[in-house]
Amino acid sequence: MDGALSTPGAAREDRRWHGLRGRLLAAFVLVAVPPLLVFAAFVVAMVSERLERSARQRLGQGLEAVRARVSGLRRQAEDGVAAIVRDDLPNVAATEDKLRDAAAIIGEHRALPLVEIVDASGRVLSSRHWRAGIGLRERDRELPGSPEFRWETVVEGYGSTVEGYGSVERLAVMASRPGSWAGTPVVVRGGYPLDAGLLGELSALMGTEVALRDMARSQWITPASSPFASLADVPFGPSRREGTLDFGGSVYRWAAEPLASALWVVVAMPHTLLAEVTGGVRRLTVGVASLALLAALATALVLSGRIARPVRALAARARGVGAGDLEGPVALDAPDEVGELARAFAAMTEELRVSRERLVQAERVAAWREMARRLAHELKNPIFPIQLSIETLRRALDQDGGERDAARFQALFRESSDTILEELRSLRAIVEEFSQFARMPPPRLAPTDVSEVAERALALYRARAGSTQIETVLPPDLPPAAADRDLLGRALGNLIANALEAMPDGGTLSVRARAGRRRAGRASGSPSCRASSPTTAAASRSRARRARARHSCSYCRRR
Repeated sequence: MDGALSTPGAAREDRRWHGLRGRLLAAFVLVAVPPLLVFAAFVVAMVSERLERSARQRLGQGLEAVRARVSGLRRQAEDGVAAIVRDDLPNVAATEDKLRDAAAIIGEHRALPLVEIVDASGRVLSSRHWRAGIGLRERDRELPGSPEFRWETVVEGYGSTVEGYGSVERLAVMASRPGSWAGTPVVVRGGYPLDAGLLGELSALMGTEVALRDMARSQWITPASSPFASLADVPFGPSRREGTLDFGGSVYRWAAEPLASALWVVVAMPHTLLAEVTGGVRRLTVGVASLALLAALATALVLSGRIARPVRALAARARGVGAGDLEGPVALDAPDEVGELARAFAAMTEELRVSRERLVQAERVAAWREMARRLAHELKNPIFPIQLSIETLRRALDQDGGERDAARFQALFRESSDTILEELRSLRAIVEEFSQFARMPPPRLAPTDVSEVAERALALYRARAGSTQIETVLPPDLPPAAADRDLLGRALGNLIANALEAMPDGGTLSVRARAGRRRAGRASGSPSCRASSPTTAAASRSRARRARARHSCSYCRRR
């Protein structure tokens, strides 16, 4: 049913897209699309790899920044404690009241937030960060294998505007140096806390999350808003120092390294940022690739049309040549190979047309030659008996004889004349057949002025009329008739010639034209010739028959 309902236009469109243009577009798609897809995938992969590398570098730089900051604080602590032991401690008055306040005064002077002085028994003599512990034994603990990192007891809210009365432990980087006060050996410790404030400052500075992990105590040191504060399991270790973590639907990429054997620093950044950037690049790449593909397809459509259109024109012209039309031009003028092909095709078509005309002319000449040969052969057959009959009559006429010979001559004359008439009829039949075979082409009807054609035909015979008078009745308002002007002129000429030959002694030739009946919506006119003379009717009829025999035409026979 679908095939029955398909239209010729749809069939041509289907052939067009399944033809050269369709193949060109398919080839372009096969050639252009895979590289575009590979390019898009390559760009996305390259950008993703660059972003991953950038993220790793950023995390590595964060770890280096934390390590550098901790190392700098440690050096500052060592320098401050050395200055206290060297310069400040000898100047402290040898009274316990002065010593109690010495740590706070010296710590403020040396910009050390954590300062304490402990005697050889471990009793706290002075402390800036935990004044309630003065006189008590020291409770601070070092990290295993890392004496520079200690958990220091500080007053609750230390470092803020409002301090409490309780105590808390804070991780700190500390420097220790022995000294002497009023002849008593002491140990001076000073340093900086590694608490939420410092880590929050580092996080804001680097745009990442920074946290410390005490592996011995399984405790996190993080800012209050850090996602690591709620993390129970430790995802890192000596064999794994980077990865991703999901904190309540937020994915973070992290990297970790040890600051000490039991202390690790972790730097993390949201992986969603990387995913968003990668997705944006992917979308941008796909969009640019799609636009490039659309532009390339549009260009391919135009170029394939420009290539296929001349080829289709040549194919249509070739079909016309195959159907026998060698006259149509090849309307194609292009400077490329297709134009050269079109010009070669046009030259070939012209050669075919010339060759066909030559062949037709040669066939026509050969046909006329064959016809003339056969006609001559056919004419020889009746001419020979006519010749024999005439020669027999002449021999009989030359012989002298009496009445008996006269009777014999009459019989011979009758027999010979019958033979001649028979052979003449045969000749006439041959001529008639030849005339039928070689008759003129069908008339080409057109509106024709009959009066004008008659006047033109009479003008040719007026000089030969002699004593014959010619009368014409040609109305000027005669409507045009549908006729072949040339055939009508020849027919009228034959009629006039027959009439003049039928009146050798003179007479009257009347030529009249009148309007006929209307047929199929057109007017028709018909000329007529009438001859009259004083000669006998028999002689006139005989001469008229001879004249018509000599002046017969195909137009008259058709009528």
